[in-house]
Amino acid sequence: MLPIKVNDNIMTNTLWVIVKKYSVPVLFFTLGLIMLIMGYTKNQDSMFILAGIMMLAAGAISILYSTGILTTKLVYVIGGLTGIAAVYALYISGMSVYNTEKYMEDRNHCKALAQQNLQDIRFVQRAYMAKHGKYIGDWAEFVDYVNNGTVPYIDARGTVPGKKIKAEEREYLYHDNRPIDNNMTEEEAYRLSKWKEGPRYNELFSGFIRDTIEVSLLKTKFKSKSYITNREKSRFYKFSADSLPYIPFTDSKVKWMLEVADSVKMGESTVPAIFVHGTIPFAQIQGTENIIMSFGVLTSNSTSGTWEE
Repeated sequence: MLPIKVNDNIMTNTLWVIVKKYSVPVLFFTLGLIMLIMGYTKNQDSMFILAGIMMLAAGAISILYSTGILTTKLVYVIGGLTGIAAVYALYISGMSVYNTEKYMEDRNHCKALAQQNLQDIRFVQRAYMAKHGKYIGDWAEFVDYVNNGTVPYIDARGTVPGKKIKAEEREYLYHDNRPIDNNMTEEEAYRLSKWKEGPRYNELFSGFIRDTIEVSLLKTKFKSKSYITNREKSRFYKFSADSLPYIPFTDSKVKWMLEVADSVKMGESTVPAIFVHGTIPFAQIQGTENIIMSFGVLTSNSTSGTWEE
């Protein structure tokens, strides 16, 4: 019996049909698998992983369809369900991107507002310390001082006359015969402005004022036009002394930690110290530890802030 010879052309055609039938589905399946592996091992974003899943699914369905395991009708059903799943996955991915961007926007706004509030707290504390030699250690007292406290203000009007003092004015100022060859100083002009009976009071000194007066802290600092404008440009809420003790974005539930010391040893002397600190409800990178912000330290008289480092 003669051996049966296989027709080489038939085998080649068959192999070519198989290659054409399965090459594209296998390619999609392989690429999808590679993308998934890379997505999870390289920490790719959700959109990259979603694309890998869709490509893997498309390849798998194509292979099953090409082998006859799936009918055309079933492919349509699976394709419809996959499409719905894809739309939902895209929605979830879009929301994830939106939430991430919203988180970053809120984080930046919170950091800026926290920095502004800490700067305001520091300004008030420095003003109080300059007058009383210590810092305020209680938030209720602090808020009351913002609303009702005063700070010294130098009222400077008029210029020093470019003239020499006369003999009569010298007698009033010094009670001696010192030379009066030079123009008067600011100190001499100030003292002569207090001598209303002086020979040149109306001519030179009636409008000359150099006085230190007490003015409202709230009005001069927090109700000034420049301060209000800066807050508006930064999209901050209207200033309120009652809000300063609270960390932004905590719904007025979490206060900054306020610590003061009246006498800290520095060399041969003692100085007051302050440390105001807290944690804002945002992290520099979402999912990590939240950001700590502060100014001052309890071991020296430094009042520098973390945003200045």
